[in-house]
Amino acid sequence: MGKSKATKPTRDQKILMSKNRLLAENYLVIKDTKEELVLVSKLFGRTRIIKKDPVAGTTRVSR
Repeated sequence: MGKSKATKPTRDQKILMSKNRLLAENYLVIKDTKEELVLVSKLFGRTRIIKKDPVAGTTRVSR
């Protein structure tokens, strides 16, 4: 198993990040599923997980 390739966020992902008070230019996307969006910081390498709530249309960030 190797490391996964982080990619630039799409427009929808950038909107989701901005709703969670994150600057899209500081993060890369590792994984995007129905339940969560996994990001990694370009500056520090820290991972953030944004939980998606499909029913209410709201999200939460775990730090």
